Amino acid sequence: MCSPGKTPRLRAFLRPGAEPGGFALPSAMLTLLLVSLMAAGGFLLTWIDGQSARAFARSTEAFYVAESGLATALALAEMPNPSVPPLTLGVGTATVSFEPLLELRRGETVYRVESRGQVASGDATFARSVGQLLWVAGPPRVPGALVLVGSAGAIPPKGTISGLDAFGSACPQQPSPIAGVAYWGGPAPAPDSALMISGSPTARSMPADVSVTAETGIRWTELLADWGPRPDAVVPPDPWPSPGADSSYTRISGSGTLGPGSSGRGALVVEGDLTLDDGFAWRGLILVGGALLLNGDISIQGSVASGLAGGVGVAADFGGHRVDLRFSACAVAAAAERLTAPAAAIPGTWYEVW
Repeated sequence: MCSPGKTPRLRAFLRPGAEPGGFALPSAMLTLLLVSLMAAGGFLLTWIDGQSARAFARSTEAFYVAESGLATALALAEMPNPSVPPLTLGVGTATVSFEPLLELRRGETVYRVESRGQVASGDATFARSVGQLLWVAGPPRVPGALVLVGSAGAIPPKGTISGLDAFGSACPQQPSPIAGVAYWGGPAPAPDSALMISGSPTARSMPADVSVTAETGIRWTELLADWGPRPDAVVPPDPWPSPGADSSYTRISGSGTLGPGSSGRGALVVEGDLTLDDGFAWRGLILVGGALLLNGDISIQGSVASGLAGGVGVAADFGGHRVDLRFSACAVAAAAERLTAPAAAIPGTWYEVW
């Protein structure tokens, strides 16, 4: 019984399975911590992915910079010492190196070319390197002011044929001095009171076992091929360049006759025979596949070669006309530059340096 005036105290009972009070706050804090760690982990993964993506992008840029350097080397490589200065290509720089591997013959060499592309991003530098083997050929060289692949006609010319050039040292691309007349097969014109021939030596007989290509670098078949040097004009169908025009490379398809109105400068390549009328003048290099025929007096500063296609018994018939043929190293070098075969990548040799 309860005493009068006192309220009876009721005992509190917990529901079955209920936890004691006081654990709600730690549970909430633990949950918040776990959520925060998951968020931080997500941010970290996102940051790592971003860094990886940026690194991949910079590395890809370095690869394309290296490829651009390799393409530049292919476009600019020239004998005798091919080189490409460091290139700044948008986002990066490319450094190109040439290593000679094999000399096929005089003026033709296989090089290993490597291009290293670098791209800077903050404190990091990304680099990729690629390489390839290139065939590089030098420009044509002339061993004489007059080059005959065959014999000269029975009537020698009058005038002067000289392989001496007082200013030859200004253009070292073309050796100087050279022979007055260099010939395969012969005989060459003989100097007399009407014909003065000078040079180093005056006349040079080329050994039969020395090919024209090996001695001069003139690859006649390749010169006329579709992949060879591109002419500024092919006559016909193109019209002859206007007199005095600075035409770098003119080619005559078949045989042709040129007079004073066809005078000019640069490189002139004639597939067949070339007939020169009285008053014709040229400064540069003339290459004739067939025979050189004179119908009058002519004047040339540079060099003339005929019979290059082979099989010509008489490479030049002067007919007793007057010739003023004086070798010019600079005129020949400028013309030969346009006749240089472009460097070619050797198929299947591309590689990446890891």
